[in-house]
Amino acid sequence: MNNKESTIKHLTIIFILLLSGCSANLHETIDVKPTTNQEPKATSLATTSQVITLKKAYTPQLWSDHKVVNESPDLCAIKGVSILKSLGFKLVTKNHTYVYGNFSNNRAVIKCTPVNQQTFVYTAVAGEDVKLIERLRNEIMWKL
Repeated sequence: MNNKESTIKHLTIIFILLLSGCSANLHETIDVKPTTNQEPKATSLATTSQVITLKKAYTPQLWSDHKVVNESPDLCAIKGVSILKSLGFKLVTKNHTYVYGNFSNNRAVIKCTPVNQQTFVYTAVAGEDVKLIERLRNEIMWKL
């Protein structure tokens, strides 16, 4: 008798959970106005799925360099903004001592960090064309 009572209790709990789950998922209101002279429309639910394969257009190149300069990190970042803009970078953004900008499909970053009484500057340029990336990196480093 104990096993039968336990089974009935479990089934009752499952039934209550199912009922509460069904009532909890009803969030939209249904308009039940009678329609006149309208025939029911046949609706079909057709689902299609597509598999989209993303292919890399290129393998990005990353060129970086670093140096130590005798100026404050804030001045270094301001100078970084000026350098990127002078080279034709767009959307140049300065976030504290971190500067980045876009040049065509390329991105350059300049990070200025205080080290003792000097500033450590890390520069990286990424993009598709190796020669262009190398040239941009060199121009940035020469102007720092």
